[in-house]
Amino acid sequence: MPYYTTSSLIGVDFNTVGDTQLFALGTRAHGSSGTEWTYCRANGVITAFKAVIINGTHTAGMASAGDLLGTVTAGRLGWAQTTFATSEYGWIPINGVVYVMMTGSVTLTVSGVPMAIGASAVSTGMTIQSSASGTVQGITPYAYGSGGGQTATATIMQCILSWPRIGTPHN
Repeated sequence: MPYYTTSSLIGVDFNTVGDTQLFALGTRAHGSSGTEWTYCRANGVITAFKAVIINGTHTAGMASAGDLLGTVTAGRLGWAQTTFATSEYGWIPINGVVYVMMTGSVTLTVSGVPMAIGASAVSTGMTIQSSASGTVQGITPYAYGSGGGQTATATIMQCILSWPRIGTPHN
């Protein structure tokens, strides 16, 4: 899904990354589907639709097991919507309706139950799956149909980001 800017910044393109820095790192812009984006530089290869950590200097990298299982000490969580090569510049959403890669097989609902992160997702680049290992708060599946949920089996689905952050499971 292409995203479009609703901000007055000239030259914003959420769907493209590049080698040339076009904005100050950390610049924020609003876009279609209620999205809010942060302009970042990749500190490594970033895979589209997977979790990233954006640090205080606005460089971003793929989230690791430690990050998503609750040991991250600094950084903002976002979900890249395009693939970045190392040192490329681009926009990463931190809020709004975006696409998220899922692993495992789980039916997700909008009932307010946190989406869980499991350690077995590490090998797939830290995506969301059903587990009690830890939770990411501020991310909710975008429900379809009368059942109020989607079934994810290693697929990409829409989710609503509300400034996602790391949490711990509630038992």
